[in-house]
Amino acid sequence: MNIRKRLPAFESRDYRIWFAGQSISLVGTWLQNTGQSWLVLKLTNSPFKLGLLVSIQFLPSLILSVFIGPIIDRFPKRSILLFTQTMYAVAAAALAVVAFGGHAQYWQVLIIAAVTGVISAVDWPTRQSFVGEQVNDRSAVVNAVALNSTMFNIARVVGPGIGGVLIAAVGIPWTFAVNSVSFIAVIISLLLMKAGRKPTKSNKGSYAQEVREGARYIAGNRVVMSLLTIAGIISLFLLNFNIFIPSFAKLTLGLQADGYGGLMSAMGVGALAAGVLMSLSGARLEPTPAYVYGSGFILAVAMVLVGIQRNLYVTGLLLIFCGFGMAALSTMCNTALQMQSPDSMRGRVMAAYNLVFVGSTPIGALYAGKISDALGANMGFFISGVIGVVFLGAMLVFVTPRAFRGLQTFAVAGVSGGGSSQTVDSSAGLDVREAGASRD
Repeated sequence: MNIRKRLPAFESRDYRIWFAGQSISLVGTWLQNTGQSWLVLKLTNSPFKLGLLVSIQFLPSLILSVFIGPIIDRFPKRSILLFTQTMYAVAAAALAVVAFGGHAQYWQVLIIAAVTGVISAVDWPTRQSFVGEQVNDRSAVVNAVALNSTMFNIARVVGPGIGGVLIAAVGIPWTFAVNSVSFIAVIISLLLMKAGRKPTKSNKGSYAQEVREGARYIAGNRVVMSLLTIAGIISLFLLNFNIFIPSFAKLTLGLQADGYGGLMSAMGVGALAAGVLMSLSGARLEPTPAYVYGSGFILAVAMVLVGIQRNLYVTGLLLIFCGFGMAALSTMCNTALQMQSPDSMRGRVMAAYNLVFVGSTPIGALYAGKISDALGANMGFFISGVIGVVFLGAMLVFVTPRAFRGLQTFAVAGVSGGGSSQTVDSSAGLDVREAGASRD
C-alpha cells in the first residue's frame, strides 16, 4: 500500500496546515508541563501539592464540560480555537514573567494553572470535534485522529527531553517563554484554514434544551455510556503520570531534571509507537472492543510492574509500555465515541468525553498526590495498576457482553440521521461519516 493510502488525512490542505501548526505548539506545551512540574516540586518538595496543582488546573473541565457542548455546536470552531490558543499564549507568558522574577511562589503558579484550566475546558472538546471538518474525505477521519495522537506523542517524546536539558542549561522560566512563543504557529495555521468557519448546528431551541437533548442521547446509547465509563475510570485512577513520574523520579530514584525528562520521554516513545502503528493503518484502522480492552490491560499491567521495582532502566522500559497502552486506549475510545455520534450531537458527546476523561483529573490528581505522599510513588503505580486490571476484567465479564453484543467495530451505519446503533462489519470498511478527532 502506498503512503497516500496509508495517510489519507494528508490529502486535505486544511489538515496539513493544522498538523504543522499543532506539531510546533505541542512541543512547547510539553516543555511547559515539564517545567511546571519541576518548579512545583522545587518550591514545595511535595507530591501532594503537585497533585493539588494538577487538580486545580483540570477542575474547570469537571465543572464546565456539561455546559460547553452546545457552545461548540452553535459557534464556528475555528473562531473558538483562535480565542483559546491566544489565551494559552498569554497565560504561558504570565507564568514566564513570574518565574523570571526569581521569587515565584506556589500560589502564583496555582492561579495561572486555574486560568489555563478554564481555557482548556473550552479548547479540548472543540479541538477533538474539529478534525472531522478538516478532512475532505470522511473515510480519512480515523486516520486524522491517529495522526493527531502521533503528533501529540512525538511532542511527548521531544518536549520533556528538551525541557530537562533546557532547565539544566538556562533554567525553568525558559520552558514557559518558549511555550508562549510556540502558540504563534497554531494561530497562523488557524488563520490560513478554510474549515471551521461555520457552526455545525443552527441556533434552534434554548441552550438548556440542547443540554437536556445531549444528556438524553448519551444516557440512551449503551455503547457510548460504556465507552465513557471505561475512559472515566481509567483516567481517574491510572492516567496521573504528571504526578507519579516526577515523584518517582525525584523522591524514589533520586534523579535530577534531566533524568525526569528522560523517563517522561520513555513513556512518550511508547505512545509514539502506538500512534505511528495506528496512523500507518490508514483507512483500514477500525476501533474495536478488543483493541480498547487490549490497550487498557497493557497500560494497567505495565503500571503494576513499575510499582514493584526501583531500577531506572527497567522503569524506562515499562513506561514505554505504559505510553503505548495509554495512547492506544485514548485514541480508540475517542474515535469510537465520535463514530457513535451524529454531526448535531458530536460537540455534546465530546464535551461529555472531556468531562470524564479530563474532568476526572482533579480527583485523580489528589488521589495520586495523596497516595504518593503516604505510601510512595512506587505504590501509587502499583495500586493504580491493580485497580485498572480489576476494573477492566469486571467490565469485560459483566458489561461488555450486553453493551457491545455483536459489535465487531464501533463504526455505525446511518449515524448522521440520529446515531443509529446498527453495526458495520469490520470487513466492510469504516463508515466514518460522523467521526472527529483525538487528555491529549
